[in-house]
Amino acid sequence: MQFNARTPAGLTAYLVIASTAAFGSVVAINAADASATGHKPAVAERIPAATPAKAVIPATRPATRLAAKPAKPAQPAKHAQPAKPAQPAKKTYANDLNGWVAQARDLLAQHGDAVPSAGAIEARALTESSGNPRAENHWDGNQALYGGTYGLIQTIRPTFEEWSLPGHKDILNPVDSIIAGVRYANDRYGSFDNIAYGKQGY
Repeated sequence: MQFNARTPAGLTAYLVIASTAAFGSVVAINAADASATGHKPAVAERIPAATPAKAVIPATRPATRLAAKPAKPAQPAKHAQPAKPAQPAKKTYANDLNGWVAQARDLLAQHGDAVPSAGAIEARALTESSGNPRAENHWDGNQALYGGTYGLIQTIRPTFEEWSLPGHKDILNPVDSIIAGVRYANDRYGSFDNIAYGKQGY
């Protein structure tokens, strides 16, 4: 369809169609009245009020509940290691006649031998060697038979070898000499004390 835009009626129809196509609704303008009065319609009259936009309400999501983490299983209590018993301090002995006698008596007791008194051992040691652990006797009959007597308690080598204890095999060691002499006398004379204070050999 064609309209003569030069005629007022044609212009009015053209504006109505154009406005309808652009905005969906239009206010008809009398072109003749507008040209006669010199009145131009306000912008608000020419453009229809915009339809208020509907507020977009975001869809509410159900609150997500965080799954509770399972509790860690209780760790079994660690058993405390029992404290190691304190080791007894190592006993020390003086490096003299009293100390040698004390150590020899302790070793004899540990081995299960009869232990003479300290006084009995000291008396015999003074008689045999005057308390000298390195004393040697090469002048009596034992020299010809056994090569002499040795040590604090003056034993011949075969006797010392027989009656000494493992780990105590030095005939010139005073502790080793006491151990062998005591064990020999306990066996031969019933007790070391029986010969401890005699002046003769044993």
